[in-house]
Amino acid sequence: MKFKIKLSLCLVAILAASSSFAQSNYKLEKVSVSENENPRTLSQNEAFSAPETSKLAIDKLSEEEIKIANPKNIFEAINQTAGANVQFQGRKNSAIITFRGSSNIYSAAAFGVILDGALLSPMSSLRILESLSVDVVESIEVIRDASALTLGPIAGFGTPNGAPTLGFIVIKTKLPQDNGGVAKFSYESFDTKKVDLSYGGIHDKIFYLASVNGLSTNGKKDYNTAEDRGSIFLKSGYVGDEFTATISTYYSNSEKETQRATNDMSMVGASRWRYEPIENEFVSAIFEKDFGANNRTTLQLSHSKTLWSQDYDRTNPSQAPGLYFKGTQSTDSIDLRHAIKLDNTIVKVGTQAMYYDAPNGELFYEGYQRKEQIYGAFLHASHAFMDNKLIVDESLRVDKKHTDSSVERYDPNSVLADNVTKLNNQKLSIIEDKWAKASIAFSFGALYKFSNSLEASARFAYLTSGTTDDAMSADGSAMKDEKNYRYELGVKKVVNQYFNPTLNLFLYDNKNIKSPLYFGTNNDPYIVFNQIDQKRYGGEFGFDGKVDSFYYSFSYAHATADAKKNEIPKHNISALMQKKIGNYALNFSGKYLSTYESNFFTIDKKYHDVGDFISINISLDYNHKLFQNDAKLSLYSRNLLDENYMTIFGFEDQGRVIGTSYEFKF
Repeated sequence: MKFKIKLSLCLVAILAASSSFAQSNYKLEKVSVSENENPRTLSQNEAFSAPETSKLAIDKLSEEEIKIANPKNIFEAINQTAGANVQFQGRKNSAIITFRGSSNIYSAAAFGVILDGALLSPMSSLRILESLSVDVVESIEVIRDASALTLGPIAGFGTPNGAPTLGFIVIKTKLPQDNGGVAKFSYESFDTKKVDLSYGGIHDKIFYLASVNGLSTNGKKDYNTAEDRGSIFLKSGYVGDEFTATISTYYSNSEKETQRATNDMSMVGASRWRYEPIENEFVSAIFEKDFGANNRTTLQLSHSKTLWSQDYDRTNPSQAPGLYFKGTQSTDSIDLRHAIKLDNTIVKVGTQAMYYDAPNGELFYEGYQRKEQIYGAFLHASHAFMDNKLIVDESLRVDKKHTDSSVERYDPNSVLADNVTKLNNQKLSIIEDKWAKASIAFSFGALYKFSNSLEASARFAYLTSGTTDDAMSADGSAMKDEKNYRYELGVKKVVNQYFNPTLNLFLYDNKNIKSPLYFGTNNDPYIVFNQIDQKRYGGEFGFDGKVDSFYYSFSYAHATADAKKNEIPKHNISALMQKKIGNYALNFSGKYLSTYESNFFTIDKKYHDVGDFISINISLDYNHKLFQNDAKLSLYSRNLLDENYMTIFGFEDQGRVIGTSYEFKF
């Protein structure tokens, strides 16, 4: 067994911070180490937490639920949350993440990804989530509510869309809960071998964790999915009475093929591409200072960087061997905020700055620098009334984006159809030293607790986003700002330990969405855009329960729209279940997605059906002792029904995976 584990230490000292509070107790909370347990229990600082009035629109996977799902990577874990549709594909990035029928944006820029307090750029987030080991993740929180304005900018970097951020995916890595380590070895179909080793501890007020991971796979024959990868994750911190600090670092290095389309109607079926290598670097930290019981100031600094060398097409004899596109992208951010509690009101004020630089370009911008900055500020206030039965909050956010250099996304020089403009045509336009119109958002929310077992919420948000481009559409008219009106209702009832239902309803009234269309050939791909108005509506219904040795959760999501509804799966079901019997545990996770349509690089330029599948994962765990330490032997299968389904046209799932793993503590 050969594992390619190239380890590197990031030499940048970076700070990251956020302030948060638990409004259920209506006080400021922080990282803490419990003195009442031995060994002591370390709890997470609730960095970048959403308002209490948003909580019914949040779906969270705990560490235990992630283990039940046994996902291949973080993308598959996210796909298990309510209403998620992670569209897997290959080529330049491996996934597109959509919720509630959001647009199939190629670079998945519609959702901000926050990893250990650091907001990542769209492409960096996809590549880090693809390589970061699931075994270092403590929780994944999907905040579908775009009105959570304290989390990060609503403006996005220069990806092929103009849409403001629709929500956030908040990922927290593990903290050590005792002194010791874990080793895990796995073997799966397609000659896939994985090793995960970690060790951590708590000493006085200092904690530390180190994790090393390796993967090697041949991938399914003719799918072009072979990969060799190694990574290292380090986390440490100090927990004092008035001051806390947490630093996280991550590095991965892989040589990987990018999955090819296997459907004959796809233009990109011959794309047998490979990265040699692709590297991810990430540094984040949380530093927090309390000034008394009711004042807290936090500072965030973070850095992430991705480097790659890409072989475009090894099957093309006209290209010389070793012909690569080499690229780099980096993101740096700073976040300064203060929280203050005034009687029954908590006020947050903060400002952020993010710096993005891709000197070699990215995706459909190869060879053209993309360098942008976003500067933002927010003001948030939350008030408790009637002994915390009623919570009301309001938020205001303003973001400004500056572009040093980028390719014109909406180029009026080439017209393909009415109200459609071509990107990266022969007459490229370059944006230099331009400010976009301000992205502005405000929201109002309310949560009412009828009793200890019944609560309901209502939220409204307005968001608008401009562009740094010349703001001319194909017909010569002004490229209009996108505007979004968001309405949400939620209710939750705690019936008993067996059944706890939650219902969310939403209506999004969107104006001037920048809608992408896909044209071109394998050697000359490009995207075109038009502007559409769209109303999206639907909801999520879920329930869960736990009794003795049995746990389950279920969610059903419905979404549709008055325009482009053919691109939206109307029905989306996710389920988790675990049954423990003595030393054994039977785990089940399932996903159903109804039929929808995709026109991603289709030869006939028409829509084709995708979706319409059931994917089932099962595993059987045997918990026992190895030299008096906890150990677990697992047998598992992903996609048990062996469906080669597509979630984006042309790219089929590899089918059934059967594997075994052995994990033990030391």
